[in-house]
Amino acid sequence: MPYEADDFVSPINVLANVTAFFGGKIDLDPASSENANTIVAADRFYTPADNGLKQGWKASSIYLYPPRSVLYSAEQPPNTALFVKQKRFVKSAQRVWIEEALKKYTRNEFDEGILFITSTEVAIIVLQKLKIDFPVCIMKTHPRLFWDTPALDKVRSNKCYGFIYYMPPLMNTHQRIGEFIDTFETLGRVYH
Repeated sequence: MPYEADDFVSPINVLANVTAFFGGKIDLDPASSENANTIVAADRFYTPADNGLKQGWKASSIYLYPPRSVLYSAEQPPNTALFVKQKRFVKSAQRVWIEEALKKYTRNEFDEGILFITSTEVAIIVLQKLKIDFPVCIMKTHPRLFWDTPALDKVRSNKCYGFIYYMPPLMNTHQRIGEFIDTFETLGRVYH
């Protein structure tokens, strides 16, 4: 996966809520960088060179803010489902990462996860096409993003919206969804 020099790093207020929600630590950030992890502070993370799409995500909790680029068919993970013809076309990287997260979630590679998405098209249209019906917090303000550079400069003009999806665990599902609502309603409106 090519490195996007103009990619963003997650906002601090989102990461503070995610870290608190996961009990003080994020186990894995599969789409990160050295710069981003200075803020995310995940126990484990994959850089663009590691290509988290091709790695195992065995973890208790994951936090995923997918890259904003596009991925050509050769860069996308192969479809492992039997008798399913995979459509191979250029896709939004956020869509590919969400598809992979959903696969790994249904295979129980991680217990619970939070997806942070800044593409309105991906958050609304693509997730409906994929039939993803997870609790979501729609942020009430534009997220305060950083550039993925060593200095982590603030993005000055940001017109994107923030969507925080929650993939709950199989155990204590209703309790954890209630805790998600309580934790993230400070950032926006939570739908479940």
